[in-house]
Amino acid sequence: MTSQFNPAYIFNPMAEDSVVELSPTQILKAQVCLRSLGYSRAKVKSIATPLNLVFGSALHWVIEGFVKGYISKDEMETRFAEKFQELSMAGLVSMAKSKTREVNEIIGKRLAAQFPSFYENLGLRPVVIEGAFKLQIGPKTFINLVIDFVGIAERDIIFNGEVFARKGDTVILDWKTAAVKEGALFAEVALQLTLYWAAVTMACAKLGIKPPSACGFASGLKPNITKEDSESLINATWMPVQWTRRSESAVEEALDLARVIAGRIRRGEFHRMSGAAYNSPCDSQTLCDFAGLCLTASTRGYKIPDGMTIADLV
Repeated sequence: MTSQFNPAYIFNPMAEDSVVELSPTQILKAQVCLRSLGYSRAKVKSIATPLNLVFGSALHWVIEGFVKGYISKDEMETRFAEKFQELSMAGLVSMAKSKTREVNEIIGKRLAAQFPSFYENLGLRPVVIEGAFKLQIGPKTFINLVIDFVGIAERDIIFNGEVFARKGDTVILDWKTAAVKEGALFAEVALQLTLYWAAVTMACAKLGIKPPSACGFASGLKPNITKEDSESLINATWMPVQWTRRSESAVEEALDLARVIAGRIRRGEFHRMSGAAYNSPCDSQTLCDFAGLCLTASTRGYKIPDGMTIADLV
């Protein structure tokens, strides 16, 4: 009913000729809960930044600096610590349940120090580092992406006895950190890599490279430890890439999904999706960023864009 009386309501339908721009993160949010997608698109945010996001941002920053050549291998550990400190102090940070800030820092310093050797062993020449792509998937419909790494294989890439790329072929990587390395199935079906594959395929002529031959996640493990001197810190390490590739049908399926979500955005279809309620993301604000706002109309703990009232948001 709100949409009939309030033109500022964030879940209103859009004009059919409106431009819709999506990101891989928004597409993944839509698969969990369309209402969450609506809040994300309206730029409603939690006041506190998760510590895991601070960690990932600092590690991505030093990786980018090393690959681009303005951070040396000897500086990686120190520069990570400095960036992690800077981002930690930039605002309110929500702490992880099991790892303190100090534990996260020591894990990050170890991964940063190891990265140069890990990267050099990959045998890749960079073409794109943290590169922005804009993929048109329909009339006035786009996906915006930032791809961590696109490079050229300087030697054959053989994984599990199969040749995934020959010397001179194009490969795509995404830097990841997690407590457990992703499995083969996840690497094979991950929407993020599929959309990256589509974007690089469409841009390869302009980039002067071949269409992609292989893609994967470069995973740095963050072991579940609670003490800085834990013996399990040795498990904080970079794992071999789970190389995979994408078929034309897999790419088209991912783009079809994005078009469906774009259509729902235009029609204002931001329905709540409870995950059958039991143990769903709705149960706790630690699982869903927008649970408090969505379920109780409370703006406590959120950054609300200027000019918006609670009537625009629920």
